[in-house]
Amino acid sequence: MRPFDQLLRRALMDANLAQYENVLRCADCKEPGFSPGYRRERVRLLADPRGWANSRLRPRLRRGIFRGIAAAAAILLLITAAAAVAVPLWNAFFGGLDQSQQEIVDGMEIGGDEAEKTAGLLPPPAAHDGVTITPLRLLGAKNQLYLVLEIRAPEGTVFRPEDDHQLFGGLSLPPERRTEMTGISSRFTVLEAGTREPNVLVGVAEERASFEVGGCPFVVRALYRSTPEGKQETVFEASDNVTWKTGTWEILIPEGLNGDRVLEVPVEGTSMTDGGNTMTLLSMSVSPLGIWWKYQLEGKDPWPRVRVALRMQDGSEVEAASGQLTMGDMGSGWTAAVDFAKPVDLSQAEAVLWGDVEIPLEQPEQSPE
Repeated sequence: MRPFDQLLRRALMDANLAQYENVLRCADCKEPGFSPGYRRERVRLLADPRGWANSRLRPRLRRGIFRGIAAAAAILLLITAAAAVAVPLWNAFFGGLDQSQQEIVDGMEIGGDEAEKTAGLLPPPAAHDGVTITPLRLLGAKNQLYLVLEIRAPEGTVFRPEDDHQLFGGLSLPPERRTEMTGISSRFTVLEAGTREPNVLVGVAEERASFEVGGCPFVVRALYRSTPEGKQETVFEASDNVTWKTGTWEILIPEGLNGDRVLEVPVEGTSMTDGGNTMTLLSMSVSPLGIWWKYQLEGKDPWPRVRVALRMQDGSEVEAASGQLTMGDMGSGWTAAVDFAKPVDLSQAEAVLWGDVEIPLEQPEQSPE
């Protein structure tokens, strides 16, 4: 990283922290300063400040929804054999899927009931210090990842559905790919807490990144929980909780993750002006899970917000979620990413709506059977 880029990165992070410091101190962690909860929220804020601010509202709603389905998910888990999560998991996680959306998920996921079709692609468990973290299912493409994890804590640990569990972890770029500023927006949703066995927790780690997630390790550093009584606890933590370079649990995401499901849209040179900002596209990728684009920026606002949607063949629109992850620098360009609330059938999409610009989607040619 060039010295100017290092200074820019530090300046932007300091600005983010200064802007959101008061909000951060009012977050869920009751002990400010250097408590584990404060450090965890600070890292998430610096990675995606606006996404973090938006998540203060959205996860609360989603958490309530998923607590409501936790009992149903637990029953489904008991019905399945061994460690595989029940087929309706993604249906429950996304809040209902129609047949087309379920078929998209079935064709993209690694693991699950169709594990024999993706044999060798599901990463192995990571274990040490009495904690074993096993990936059960994996759904992702380009910059979006949903990872179902079984966390087996040491004997004597008791997980309870009423507790709020926070997984401190996320994607990490390999050293050879750390050439520009990057950002990650993370969320962890618990599906089962102590239902099958008291010391087993099952949840979905959701990651949206400014880079391609294939070939990157998903690194777990700690698991914290808050009780309804207001007690803050560390379930487990990496042995080095300062640099996080040792004692972590790493799960390597397969390279080229569902690359055949990603449409690379020819957009270079397409531009739009919003207020005092002019954005000129360099590239754009569309997957059933979200949209990623890279652009050059002329203007004062380093994080312009853009409405993004897909126009379908029936005339309807599928709008991306409002949480837009933006990261980059003035030299190599900025990247931005949005996700869809549910997987989208791209074969029924005909255009990307990027702000006030309509970008046609060319469907890949179908190979003869």
